[in-house]
Formats: sequence, structure tokens, C-alpha cells
Amino acid sequence: MDSSITYIHSEKPSFTSKMIQSMSSLFGVKKGRDMIKKANQSTSTEVPVPAPKSMYKKYDIQESIVNNRKVWTIKPKENASDKIILYLHGGAYVSTIKKYHWKFAEELILKTNATIVIPDYPLAPSSNCENAIDLVGQVYQELLNKHSPENIDLMGDSSGGGLALGFAMYLSKENKPQPNQIILLFPWLDVTMSNEDILEIDKKDKILGIEPLQIAGKAFAGELNLKDYRVSPIYGDFSGLGKISVFIGTHDLLVADCRKLKSLTKASNISMNYFEYPKMFHGWVILTSMKESKVAINQISSLIND
Repeated sequence: MDSSITYIHSEKPSFTSKMIQSMSSLFGVKKGRDMIKKANQSTSTEVPVPAPKSMYKKYDIQESIVNNRKVWTIKPKENASDKIILYLHGGAYVSTIKKYHWKFAEELILKTNATIVIPDYPLAPSSNCENAIDLVGQVYQELLNKHSPENIDLMGDSSGGGLALGFAMYLSKENKPQPNQIILLFPWLDVTMSNEDILEIDKKDKILGIEPLQIAGKAFAGELNLKDYRVSPIYGDFSGLGKISVFIGTHDLLVADCRKLKSLTKASNISMNYFEYPKMFHGWVILTSMKESKVAINQISSLIND
């Protein structure tokens, strides 16, 4: 019996969501100048924003080094659950952890009492998808050494969502234990951006541009074919994975491939939760002060607490 959820948000878009999209249009965010610049550099100069000092007062935070990259483990000081969230941040594979990622992580801890592990995985152009998969694999194995896979949830936003799904497929091919579930927030599932439905959505998206994403995706793929499942998991095998949940807005270029993922999993009789928010833009879930974000974070927390 299929226990999957399909949720279409019915409330009108908030004033804040409309304002963010208007401002993004005004300032030409869609042109992706910063993304293109970072992708075309000879080396990545990105440094993660450190966890706020306030979080160190509230939680037990450990910092470790894996492959010369930092990994943060954030655990509630009291009443910590057995749940572990391995969270892969977004940033088009060229940008690292930002302030809003920490705020989002804290919201999840408050609502779930879970421990969150956040690796600063390697980025393009200095590094590539294979290196990122390797680092995430080492972090995941360390978690498996201490925790049951049934207590580990894999989560990623945007490019981190693509990396999360590709990594889960890698685990399947390597016959390694799957995480309990895979939660994908506005995931980037195909770096080729070749889905024809994207062209129509492009008229509505004020944040993402097709060409900047293609440039960044190619940089991150390295020597891999752009349709390799590790960099574009829409072309991978969905069988044998943990339960998948997707959160996406309709003013996001990436909704085309999220809908395609929904169709592909349904055709393969694979259960997948799908949460779609009309007229919401790329990145909205992790902007925690928004009305729509609060609803989505409650839904995500329910998935984790279930």
C-alpha cells in the first residue's frame, strides 16, 4: 500500500515572498554573475560562515576535520533524541555554508531534538563531485559506526539535495546501508538543465538562471558525464533507496525536474512524498522567518519525528 503524501499548499503567497522575488528581479539576481564568477575561478576561495556564538551556548557543538574540510556536529544539551540528520548545504556547488543554513539547522533542532551533522564538502572549481561524494561517504560511515541507519536521515537543499540523492544512489550501488529517509529541499536534480518544461518556468523564476546553473554544474561534474547519477541523480536508479520527500515551489526552475522525479518514482511504484508550494521561489524553505517556511519546517520536522 502506497503511504506517500502529496501536498499542494493552498494559502495565498505571503507579502514577504512577493517582496523577495520583486527585489531579486530588481537587482538582477537571475543573471547569476556571482555564480559564474565563482565557477570560472582557478580555485575556490569560499570560506564557510562559522556557527553563531549563540549556538555554542545552547548546544554541544563538535568540530572535526575530514579530508581537510570542517564537519560540525550539533547536539541538544538536554533531551537529545536518537535521530541524526546529515545535512548537505546548497550553493550551486560553488558556495558554502551561509548564516541562513545555521538558522535553519537550529529550527530543526528546536522542533526535533535531533543531532545535526553539517559537512563543509569540497566545491567547484577546486574540487568536484567525486571528491564531495568521498567526503560525505566518510562522514556517513563514521555515523554508521555509532548509530543505526534507521536513526539517520539524509537531507540537502538545492545542490545539496542533488548531492544527497546522488549519494544515496551511490550507497545502493555499493551495497551499503541506506539512511532512514532522504529529505530534499528544492533539489537540483539535473545539471544539464535540459528538461523542456524549464523554459516555461524560466519566465516566473526571478532567482535562478539556466546558463549560470549549467556553468556551475559542469564545473562540479569534473570528469564525470553530466548525466552521471552522482551529479544528475534524475538519471539514476531509485530502487532500494530510503523514503524520499521533496519540497519545492512553482516559481523555481528546479520544479520541472522535481515533478519529473515524482512521475519517475510513481512509474516505478516507489513511494515518494511531494510538497509543492505555488508561487514560491528557490530557497524559500530555509528562510525561516517566512510564513510558508514555518509551515514547511513543521512538515519536515514531522517527517523526522515520525
